[in-house]
Amino acid sequence: MKKLIFLFCLFSQAASANDGTFYAMGNTLIPLKETTIRLKKEILNLDRKGDWMQVDIYFEFFNPGPEKELTVGFVTPPAVGDITEAEANHPQIKGFMVMAGNNLLPYKVAKLEETGFKLDEKIAEGFDYVYHFKIKFAKGITVIRHSYQYRGGGSVEAKNEFYYRLTTGTTWANSAIEDFELNISMGDDCYFAVPASFGGIGANWVVAGVGRIGNAATFNPYGEEGGGKKLRMVYLRKGKLQLRQPNFKPQNDLALNVFQLHNEVHLWCDKAVKNDFEGFTEFLWGDSIELAVSKLSDSEIRLYRNLNFARMGYEFKDETLRKAYSKYIWYIADPALKPENVPDYYVSKELMKLINEEEKKRKLKTETHD
Repeated sequence: MKKLIFLFCLFSQAASANDGTFYAMGNTLIPLKETTIRLKKEILNLDRKGDWMQVDIYFEFFNPGPEKELTVGFVTPPAVGDITEAEANHPQIKGFMVMAGNNLLPYKVAKLEETGFKLDEKIAEGFDYVYHFKIKFAKGITVIRHSYQYRGGGSVEAKNEFYYRLTTGTTWANSAIEDFELNISMGDDCYFAVPASFGGIGANWVVAGVGRIGNAATFNPYGEEGGGKKLRMVYLRKGKLQLRQPNFKPQNDLALNVFQLHNEVHLWCDKAVKNDFEGFTEFLWGDSIELAVSKLSDSEIRLYRNLNFARMGYEFKDETLRKAYSKYIWYIADPALKPENVPDYYVSKELMKLINEEEKKRKLKTETHD
């Protein structure tokens, strides 16, 4: 549960420093009192829709005894940070629906402190919003389908932050999700971070589609606030990221982060190899971009000049360039790609102009000496 503590600390800092926003987070359904019902199966689908995350879930619950009716809840913290009063006073959830069997269920939304429900403070605080509804669990298997969208946040560290509480899946009678499947769609051509593990459980991530997964990174943009947890960077050109785990007992929750460029650059390749772009922040935070460009070596200038092409997936004919970019997780050469209308992925038009001018200056200087 330490992950949740970290998240609340992050949200509080975002609110006080006015440098970030948190709107909502996804959450596994929880029983609002002790129960003998077990969570046998969960198929969790996360599909990013801009700044929102579409959540679609399939649950199978097992009741070993006679039919019983339980009040079940979904908890999400209120929005904090650089937000409007209206956003703070309403949960940033939309399209909320729960279906048991073939029937959509009615539900209520309130602050937890107004409901009378008593939940462990590790699960929820009084100011959290709780969506609650009643479900009849027949003896044996009950299937529940659940759908909603929640709004992700952002900060000076990350452009997009999406959190989903997996640890609440252990609040059922078996203290585990017996058969867990997670499918993540972040959109085409997306470079993002996922947890390298869920506590004592290693995360065996698999790409279904076209993409690459890096090794566990030692760099964490959140520093000590990250709790020392390692990340894995994922590049998806098209497709999904999947995780399947039997007897899943997560000790920390899911965080999906699309980092700001000044952080992302440090996570472009595994730490075992040299990152030729570690000095990229000079072009973001330095006092003089011209001075930073003039300090680049000839080989570095060439790498920067071709960086947008590499990020797009251009298959270089030059072996030196091909080898240089292959160590970066986001580089997947596409032999069918034509280098037309290359977006300014990393090198802006202003920076590209300075690089070209510097190259011409050096070439002229060499010709003059010759």
